[in-house]
Amino acid sequence: MTTYTPASSLGWLDQDRGASEQVAALLRSLDEPGTLDELGLGTVRDVFSEMLSPGTSTVQTKLRYFIFLPWIFGRIEAQRVSPIDFSRTLRDDEARLIDCLRHLGPRQGVIGYNSGKELRRMPSEVYWGGLGSWGLRRLDLSIAGYGQRAAAIGRFRPERDDDGEITERAKSMWSRLPEPPNDFLKGDITFELNAEEARVLIDHIRRHHKDTLLAVLCGMPAIAKDADYPWEVPTNGMPGPLVELLRHARCFSELTVGPQLVYNVLLARKARDEFDWETSELEEGQLGRLEDWGKQVGDRYEELQSWVEDLAEFWHVVAGHGVSVRTQDFVTTVVRRAVADPEDFANDPLVHQCIRDRELQLKSKRARLAHRSALENWSHTPGGGQFNYRWPITKSYLADIAQALEEGA
Repeated sequence: MTTYTPASSLGWLDQDRGASEQVAALLRSLDEPGTLDELGLGTVRDVFSEMLSPGTSTVQTKLRYFIFLPWIFGRIEAQRVSPIDFSRTLRDDEARLIDCLRHLGPRQGVIGYNSGKELRRMPSEVYWGGLGSWGLRRLDLSIAGYGQRAAAIGRFRPERDDDGEITERAKSMWSRLPEPPNDFLKGDITFELNAEEARVLIDHIRRHHKDTLLAVLCGMPAIAKDADYPWEVPTNGMPGPLVELLRHARCFSELTVGPQLVYNVLLARKARDEFDWETSELEEGQLGRLEDWGKQVGDRYEELQSWVEDLAEFWHVVAGHGVSVRTQDFVTTVVRRAVADPEDFANDPLVHQCIRDRELQLKSKRARLAHRSALENWSHTPGGGQFNYRWPITKSYLADIAQALEEGA
């Protein structure tokens, strides 16, 4: 039998900046590791990720791209590149950047190390949202809108009324940064920040995202080195609301591991029943992880129980961030069942039904637990895991800042 896999595409007119940014965010999220979100928990995960480390993304790699890209855009502006040539010139310069970083070797954070100029999404697209979030990009435009309106003149002309009188002064697209070296895009480059660059980034993060975890840790970046999760960083001296935010993020992260593992168990059993596939080893592995998870929940029972008893406060924190009522209902049900009996959670019929209903609600005919044809295309790979809210990339950025400040002391 021939399996047909339809190609998908997504198109939009780049006329509205808000819509363009929303689509760009969607595309970035689809590329993020761990995006396979079978139970629709990612909306809550992403709310906390942005609250804790705004402007970051798991598809970003190195902090110094926040410096490289404004340098490249400034170079294009200085060359008075016409709007029609903007995209091509930008791609050429980003390809040069890749070449200048390639000496660092593979798996060192070089975006496009293998693809070079043929890379589908260049660093500018990956970091564009973050550049705006941190205030390094001062005007609220898409890349295409920027190229059309600004690239040919370097600065926006002042706004004028019908009589030709200036109503608003011209505003530069980019905040002031240290000057690039004379051989920028001509010789080897590294990802090592110097102290001046680090201080500029810290200043922008603190100014635009005061009291977030990222901003607070910029003042003591070295303490993040040994933390596997953001809540493992010492909270002494942190603002009270941030400490509370970390508590909510941790409890949600810990209690939602169980439902993801149970989903994998149900898939393994369904595949064995429907197709006689050998999935016993996969099922046993997931049940083992569930046993360990149940013990961890038990070890933190008092705090998790207290959190579950006041879920209204949790939902108040994420209110206004697009978390649907159905998602709230699903999370509320499974976390309450998890705390009620973590050791037998994997065998809870209500949890099983809740998970089946949730997948069907999210995916309709693509729901594997409900439709045999969807299950047939399953790769036998278990998904899910504990949410870390972009902590690995945040931790990497903090390490780069710590190194730069130490060397510049």
